[in-house]
Amino acid sequence: MSIQLAIWYTIFCIVLMVTVRTPSFEESSEMKYFVDNTLPEQLKNDKHSIWVVEFYTTFSPHCNAVKPIFGALSREYTHDYMKFGKCDVLKSHGVPESYDISSSCLRTELPAIIVFEGGVPAARIKQTNNGKQYLMSYENLKRDLQLQEFYEKALEKSKNMKSAESNKKTENKKKK
Repeated sequence: MSIQLAIWYTIFCIVLMVTVRTPSFEESSEMKYFVDNTLPEQLKNDKHSIWVVEFYTTFSPHCNAVKPIFGALSREYTHDYMKFGKCDVLKSHGVPESYDISSSCLRTELPAIIVFEGGVPAARIKQTNNGKQYLMSYENLKRDLQLQEFYEKALEKSKNMKSAESNKKTENKKKK
């Protein structure tokens, strides 16, 4: 009887694997993934943009729970001057620590999200800060990271750049 039970159990598992898929959550198509030392280089070279970066690790259940929330925020707020990225702490040695984020598995700071403005941190949220757990919900992240305010700054930058470009075009036409 145990052989028959094992066969039925195997068939059942195969049917489940074929029919039931793990849900995947789309992130913004503009999401940039940082490894090694690419995040500091990007922030240094792109000081005009506001960057919202999630520091994560693949094996953390907290990080996996925040993935769809961060993806939804990135889809809502991605702009020419407001960009979203993710930094895997296991593939970016020393980078998280330079922004005061521990990548130790003994501490539960991950996920951590930092908003960079002008290449420097302007707002940050960690999963655990001073022993207190933070509930990373869509509304909490939007409010506590001040994403709407940063988005409005990005829109203002875009408007200023467009008006500067149109001024240059009119000046060039006058010179001709």
